[in-house]
Amino acid sequence: LTCCYVCSMLTNCLLCFFIFKPMKLTSLLVSFFWLGAAVRGAASFAPANHHFRRTIKHNRQQANSKQLTTSLNIRGGGMSSSLSVLGPAADAISSALVSGTPLRAIGGMWAISSLVIFPLTYIRQGYSFTVGYGFSVAAMALALLSSFGISFSNITSSTPSILASIAVIYGARLALFLLLREFSVDSKRKQVKSFDKTPRLKRTPLALSVSLLYAFMTSPALFALRNAVEAGSAFEKVQLVSTSVAAFGMVLESVADQHKYEAKRKSKETEDKFVGPSSWSYKLVRHPNYLGEILFWVGLFGAGSVSFHKSIVAWLCGSLGLAAILSIMLGSSGRLDANQEEKYGGQPKYEEWKDAAKYSVIPFFK
Repeated sequence: LTCCYVCSMLTNCLLCFFIFKPMKLTSLLVSFFWLGAAVRGAASFAPANHHFRRTIKHNRQQANSKQLTTSLNIRGGGMSSSLSVLGPAADAISSALVSGTPLRAIGGMWAISSLVIFPLTYIRQGYSFTVGYGFSVAAMALALLSSFGISFSNITSSTPSILASIAVIYGARLALFLLLREFSVDSKRKQVKSFDKTPRLKRTPLALSVSLLYAFMTSPALFALRNAVEAGSAFEKVQLVSTSVAAFGMVLESVADQHKYEAKRKSKETEDKFVGPSSWSYKLVRHPNYLGEILFWVGLFGAGSVSFHKSIVAWLCGSLGLAAILSIMLGSSGRLDANQEEKYGGQPKYEEWKDAAKYSVIPFFK
């Protein structure tokens, strides 16, 4: 954890230096800020390093141990938050996630998302919607698992912990896939670069807004962990079914993404000719990867909504996040349909596939 903290601070230092290089004073000040944070973090951990290792070992053997004085006790229990050893800021975020008001908890999610989105948006403006999207979801879900004391040994102990784990895998897989596609497909690399039309500092409002959106979208997982449903109740069954829907959506999107990637990668010399994919899930709808993404977020919302209770903040943030991603997916599919029609319209193979796959994203809804 110490290494992760220090490395992240040093990384931010380097990123800031290169991002703000034309503005030498800004570059110097911002870089020194992150460098100072790294040094401060390392210094604060060094004296207690030996004791910290022994404490971590003891906590792994006995989950209800209270010997780690910097741990965050959850609801009077013995679970400890590994985030709390990363400094006052991380401790405040962890506390907000676990026991803060719903508004503070959303603020904590926003802070975590921002830490991922800001540097990536400054590097490439398009990363705010692609790589940053995936990594921010994974980071928020990881923070939830850590804050609520969930480790690999007890990750299947409850449906909410499984849900958060699925979110980690979903976000990390998506971000890595988008990076792979960018660096291996020339058209995608050019597309990402084409978004860099705004000066870096002017991208700040964009980074703030999209990081807040991702916090809203992931918030149902937060409330599912905060407010456990009664065992054996109808709510628990709804939560289990919804988590299964999210898992299925993740798998569907992963398979469809890879299928399309392989088809497009082999068609570098025939970009104006329709090459598919037109089999497997692409027989069901024209954009099964979007369908998988929709199912994932609908499942996540369903699993978390049974824990919203009467919280206006939870209902408002979760509903806004779901409505936004649904609007984005449906709008994107419509634009993609129009682009494909313009590019491939009249080609026999395309027309045959379009007639077979009658629905754009959602089956039985054109």
